[in-house]
Amino acid sequence: METVKPRAVAPKGKFRRTFAKVLNIHKLTGVAPDVKKIKLTEKRLNQSGQLCNPLDNLHLSALNPTHFVAYLNHTVKSIRGFVKLMVQQMKLAGWDLSMAANSIQPGVFYYKQDHKCFAFEHFVSNVMFEAFHLPHFSTDSRSFKKQSKTEEQSKTEREAFFERFTELKSMKARDYLNARPRSRFARFCRAKFLQLIHPKMEEAFFGHTHLRNQVSAGVFPETSLCSGFLEMAKRVWLLHCLALSFEHEAEIFRVQKGCRFSEVYMKSVAEEALEETEQPRVAFTVVPGFRFGSSLIQCEVYLSGS
Repeated sequence: METVKPRAVAPKGKFRRTFAKVLNIHKLTGVAPDVKKIKLTEKRLNQSGQLCNPLDNLHLSALNPTHFVAYLNHTVKSIRGFVKLMVQQMKLAGWDLSMAANSIQPGVFYYKQDHKCFAFEHFVSNVMFEAFHLPHFSTDSRSFKKQSKTEEQSKTEREAFFERFTELKSMKARDYLNARPRSRFARFCRAKFLQLIHPKMEEAFFGHTHLRNQVSAGVFPETSLCSGFLEMAKRVWLLHCLALSFEHEAEIFRVQKGCRFSEVYMKSVAEEALEETEQPRVAFTVVPGFRFGSSLIQCEVYLSGS
């Protein structure tokens, strides 16, 4: 049976933005996708009733940056879902959202009031993607120097990371944690949650710090905040496993404040900045970007005036 390359499929709906990003990948390589073939493939798949998710039935030998883009979109969606839950808790606790956003990114002009949520996305993304490039996805592994590996060793490691991706992808995060409470993913979840929800925040939200005690013991209560976090953590972890499954490992990058906007490396999360400012500059990176050799996935940034 012939395998349809995901690069040649342009699904509708939730994958539309995925393939918009894929077009940007080809800007650096100079390879343009065949539009007619895309439409023909989409029509054939729709008529046959097949799902257009490029991550279904994925094999390591067929892995390419398009798959990473597709799962990155899933991941960003879950981050934004968690941020919404966190902002709701802030409102219920009577927090001043402007002050909270300013404490994360001081002195930023926001074109709309609801754009302040991007400061919280920036904070959550920074925490969740810290040490993304390291094999164990932990700052504890920074002490280990990167050693040269044989081709066979590299292939074995890539296969191991892809196997982890496939295994966890088919399970619910909570079920996986219950089955493997001492796994690296379990340690990752505990560490990231405690980084995101610090004691003062937890006490303001719930009036106590019992939650972090439960999480430290490996228990995530059945609350909307914990469920949202676990979904986000699972997707970030899977993205990490996918990144390390490539022959050329993904490099993560962010753009510093004050840099000029470049469509090659960046995507604005707020169109107002591009419409109202002649020479917009980066206020902060909302979602990091990634490189795979000569292929590049734009980072998402919030822009301010020059």
